[in-house]
Amino acid sequence: MLGRRPTQTSFADTDEWYKRIPARSVWAQIRAWTAAHLHDADFAHWYAETGRPSIPPSIILPLLILALRQGWSDQEAVDAAFYDDQVKFALGLSRSPEIAIERSTLCKYRGRLLAAEADRQLLRQTLSVAADAGLLGAEEDLVDSFMVAGAAARQGTLTLIRRAVAAVLRQGAAERIPAPALQRTDYAERRRPAIAWADATARQALLQELVADGRTCGAWYTGARAGSESLQQAVQLLVTVTEQDLEPDPDGGVRIAQRVAPDRVISTVDPAMRHGRKTTATKVDGYKSHQLTQSTPPATGARLVTAVVVSPANVADGDMLAVLVTEREALTDQAPAQVMGDTAYGPTTVQAAVTAVAPTTRVVAPVPPANNRGGLFPKTAFAIDEATETVTCPGGQAVSYAARRPRRDGRRVVRWATATCQACPLRTHCVAGSRPRSLQIRPDEAAIQNSDGMGCRRSAATAASVRAQLAARDSSTGTGRPPVPWSTCSSAFTTSRTTHSAPRIASTSMLASAHRSASRRAAGCGASPQCRLRWVPSALRIRPGVPQLAAHSVGCKPASAIRAPPLTATAHPGPYKIATSVRVRGAHG
Repeated sequence: MLGRRPTQTSFADTDEWYKRIPARSVWAQIRAWTAAHLHDADFAHWYAETGRPSIPPSIILPLLILALRQGWSDQEAVDAAFYDDQVKFALGLSRSPEIAIERSTLCKYRGRLLAAEADRQLLRQTLSVAADAGLLGAEEDLVDSFMVAGAAARQGTLTLIRRAVAAVLRQGAAERIPAPALQRTDYAERRRPAIAWADATARQALLQELVADGRTCGAWYTGARAGSESLQQAVQLLVTVTEQDLEPDPDGGVRIAQRVAPDRVISTVDPAMRHGRKTTATKVDGYKSHQLTQSTPPATGARLVTAVVVSPANVADGDMLAVLVTEREALTDQAPAQVMGDTAYGPTTVQAAVTAVAPTTRVVAPVPPANNRGGLFPKTAFAIDEATETVTCPGGQAVSYAARRPRRDGRRVVRWATATCQACPLRTHCVAGSRPRSLQIRPDEAAIQNSDGMGCRRSAATAASVRAQLAARDSSTGTGRPPVPWSTCSSAFTTSRTTHSAPRIASTSMLASAHRSASRRAAGCGASPQCRLRWVPSALRIRPGVPQLAAHSVGCKPASAIRAPPLTATAHPGPYKIATSVRVRGAHG
């Protein structure tokens, strides 16, 4: 049943300890927000009318918010609620609280919040209060996304099939449906099969057995044995994981294909998780959070999040913009007049999808610049005629792409004949290697070719204004310089915790960028007075086996002094030199 917040004063509060908490602190603000907007009666429908009283929601929810803000684990949040007077004040508890909060309580309550979409209701309520105070506008929103790691482990093909078969058999037994005859009988065991895992033949034999059992179960639980919806969902998952990674084996049977299946299921524990990449170097197994943020901060200086949507990690950023705008309109009763994003939101298909749900909303996004490696002819040097579906190269050779089948993303690849490219006098300026030149024709190629120098497809916005807006966007959201976790390359160079917000690590692999920063070479990085890293044109070779790390940070905050071992160097003909001994002060090197 619903528990109520205790109102009786304790003897531990007679010294009026709570008056020492600053009135403008975050602890006081959360306490005031809880008292004004969070009432236990609003959550009464979550609980039965009889039973043991629960922890009041008006205590648990602020604690979850504090844990998210402070970066606490559930155990750290529970300890803070018991030992920290500031947290007790924020939660409205006595100095000797009569309510004991367990770690499992936070986990279960978080699940209830998500199941009831209470997080969305709280966001709507917050935006409503902001609108009443005149802090919410509809001129422009910024859009971006970030990766969210899933809580379940990524599973291999064999584990996926085994766990899916076990789940189907378990659900079928719960519904008293007889199980089919299978080749393996160890699906109830959690440990992996006892085979010689180093032997490829043994692994292949196990694969054949698992695939046969998976297909048998998928065909068995149909018709009269279909069972409940839960069983059918388990069977559908089994069919998916059984077939997604397979291809015919020339020697008979099936084998695991050396590819990644589109929309591949990577876990039976959380089937919605997917492989995803935010950049070419960053891969995440889980989800992607998409956000709309108010472009112009109100008088308080804090930017309001106006919409949040979560998708699997493999969904493209631009594909979720229309959903975000719809969610924004549902939460605030108004759509933004303009949405600004990066190149992921540049395709005309994104603008068309947004126009379909919000006709007055326009999308401003840059088009990726047309360039080519090694100074070769870029794409803009080719004449693309969409009317005749032909492309003419700088050497005057035309090729048609009308017969080319589009790929899954709608693009078509155009290739010139090998003989034509080999005989072309401009070959050395067009393509490297022995292969002929090729181009990718996008579905919105005409819009890209006709865009302005900034790549903006909105003729009303000039390139200069868009460039300024994008610069403001990067400085406000941090997208121009994303946080990078502190890293070391030697056990002798370690630190336990970082205290800066946006470090940039400069190792020997990044020396090639030093020549582009003449001012930095002459006067250090200039990020903060404490950062003394300098690049000087000269010659250097860092010996193997010694720490090869130098770093500077933006907004460095001096912390405990960290000493780095000397960086020994041997001169060789080259363009760079770094100080042979670096002493680190603060959270940078």
